[in-house]
Parts: sequence; C-alpha cells; structure tokens
Amino acid sequence: MPMGTRHTVTGVLGRAPLGYKLEMEGGGFWELDLSGNVKKLVGKNITVEGTRMGFNLIFVEKLWFEGRRWRLGTVMQVERWLLLAAISSSFLAYWID
Repeated sequence: MPMGTRHTVTGVLGRAPLGYKLEMEGGGFWELDLSGNVKKLVGKNITVEGTRMGFNLIFVEKLWFEGRRWRLGTVMQVERWLLLAAISSSFLAYWID
C-alpha cells in the first residue's frame, strides 16, 4: 500500500510507546497520529479514517466509537503546524545569515 492513501480501519485502541495504536483482529496493528483526548477509549473497539503517512502510521482525521463520531482536538494540530513553522523559519534564518 503506498503512502498517502486513505484508509478506514477498525480495531481495539491501545497505548503505544509514543502515543496510540489500533490493534487489528488478525494480529497486526496501525500506529495512530491523532490529537484529542482519547484515553477513555483505550481498550475499546473503534473505527478510524485517515491518511497513511508511513509503513504502519495513519494520520487520523475521523474517529468513530459505538457508531458515533468522536470529536478530535484541532487545537493540537494547529499547535503542531505553528511549531513546525517556527522551527523551519529559525533554520532558514540561521542558514541565510
């Protein structure tokens, strides 16, 4: 499966060393890049929709629990982009001078 493809997968949400993972029924798992408070959902069956960003990494854009869409935090996504922009501009300023 190439990167950048859209995926909708269902499994059990679990903790991973650097965040969360979605454990599949067949034994595999997806690492999830998601924002928002999902601690309440650990150990529960969920469905996520997102874009594949690496070997087994999905950038989660939508999440469903018990048939209802779970609200993901957009604030953290904005903060990530702002931090990335600040770091990038710092590197550019350093290399240009």
